[in-house]
Amino acid sequence: YDTKWFDSLVAAAGSVLTENPSISTEEACQKLLQSNVPEEFTFRQLMGSAGRYLCKNFLTRTPKSHTRPHFTLAILACLTDSSRIGPEHDSNSASEESSENEDNEGDRTLSSGTRLFRTVAQAISPVLLKPNHGPDDLDDSAVSQQLRSEHIKQCLAAADAAFKIFELLTSSDPDLVDNDILLTLISYTNPSEGWTTPELAARATLLLQEHFASKPAEESKQDFITSHILQFYLRPLFSRSSPTNVTPSGRPSAYQNPDARPSGLPDDSSVTKPWKFVDLRAVTVFEWAVSEADEETTVTKSWPLFIPVLLTLADDNSAYVRKRGLVILNKFLDKFPSKILNETGLNKVFEDTVLPTFSYLPSITPEEESVELLGPAYAALRCLAGKLPAEKKNKLLDRVMREGILLGYFHAKEYVRIADVLCHELGELLVQMGVNSVKHLKDIIPMLSRILTDPFASLHPPTLLSAIKALQAALATCWPRIPNSPWQDEIINALVLCWLNLDASSSSKDNIPTIRQALVVTADALSAVLAAEVEEGKPPINLSEVVAPIVAKEPSLSQLFSAASNE
Repeated sequence: YDTKWFDSLVAAAGSVLTENPSISTEEACQKLLQSNVPEEFTFRQLMGSAGRYLCKNFLTRTPKSHTRPHFTLAILACLTDSSRIGPEHDSNSASEESSENEDNEGDRTLSSGTRLFRTVAQAISPVLLKPNHGPDDLDDSAVSQQLRSEHIKQCLAAADAAFKIFELLTSSDPDLVDNDILLTLISYTNPSEGWTTPELAARATLLLQEHFASKPAEESKQDFITSHILQFYLRPLFSRSSPTNVTPSGRPSAYQNPDARPSGLPDDSSVTKPWKFVDLRAVTVFEWAVSEADEETTVTKSWPLFIPVLLTLADDNSAYVRKRGLVILNKFLDKFPSKILNETGLNKVFEDTVLPTFSYLPSITPEEESVELLGPAYAALRCLAGKLPAEKKNKLLDRVMREGILLGYFHAKEYVRIADVLCHELGELLVQMGVNSVKHLKDIIPMLSRILTDPFASLHPPTLLSAIKALQAALATCWPRIPNSPWQDEIINALVLCWLNLDASSSSKDNIPTIRQALVVTADALSAVLAAEVEEGKPPINLSEVVAPIVAKEPSLSQLFSAASNE
């Protein structure tokens, strides 16, 4: 049969969108219905024509991506007025009029509705094909990035009409959605991706909820995650970029051959990492699988299927992918049973995978990327430490303190945003370490004192506040070692100089009251620490008496030590 009518309809949809850039999807459909949509056609004709248009324009080596919004709008216009969809005349010939969008013979068994659903899903799916012209491979080159950017832009432009089609189709038959369609829907659930929005993410989530709610128990979401996502979909995509410290089955390697480890620059291309450069859905689908996986069934029983993907993402050389991997790893560790973690030795595998992220510091790594990476890395290791027995936990946290906080500050202390992150993480780490952090006081107090006494510290209030809160954490956890120690006077000196520097600061006055209040709280905490009886026979220390000579010389400091004076 003739498919020119659908090609003409897509062209008309393009004209409507070009002439009216701000037109809504509903208004555009009405315009097409008035003069372009045939008065009568069958559902199979629509499905067959749409499938052939998809193959001819989007699944070739020279795709016409700019017509994706026109394509989904044309299909939506046809479905909007159901009275124009006539009955099928000849089922035998209709089966021959099937779309050419068939990856294998199994597609021939799909219903017309499912095939149309899959055709539309493929049109907005963030999956790239290698073009005939341009780079030999898809990678991180400027040309490849431009291709990805354009593809993502067109997927987003076509998505609103596509989701209206999905909602129309599922309202008539919830069973039209198959596993391949589900992957594309899942890829739209993360609003941070460039091809979706918060509104589209909410609509995709609702469609997924309705789909799984309509399925019997034996076809549960957990089975879909285990059998289809992890085994059928993700495993082949990650097979050529899996880490060497685990076996293909996801268990720690008993022996690692040094010669088997890759040398030189990593091979970042679509050949080794199709999940990164071709099928852009992969990371979002995996993150969804981790978030939706049940702790007692899926994670506990099928954990080896998660491990290779987790380690590959968390160890990727790209800052964006590594960050996503660390965030996903943190979610996974929250659900991962401590018993399995310790019995299998995976704690050491995770530790060795995450710790190198601490070296992603300026000036080798851009400050913006470093800031984005450090937070998730510290969070993942803190979560890992919380799953370990006391001895292993303390050993790991000591390593994080030395190789992360202290070494990181030594190398990048001139970068104020890095100092902010390190101070924030230091406070969190001190709380988790408790009294075991006392051994690090000799390094912690000088680090915080340097930040607090910097005359320009108030130019970046978040860093100053993070340092003050970290000092409060140090007082709360290491208080027995503060009285009559060198750190007592150094802390007082840091608080005094920070307070006086605020008086001379030329920065915005909006944050000054908040910083002063934090300093007063810290001085109050120091007063309580000094007043505590640490050792029997030694009298408590009165902070107001210690600072009295300083306050006499600089009366403005009386506000800082007001709580101590009242006591």
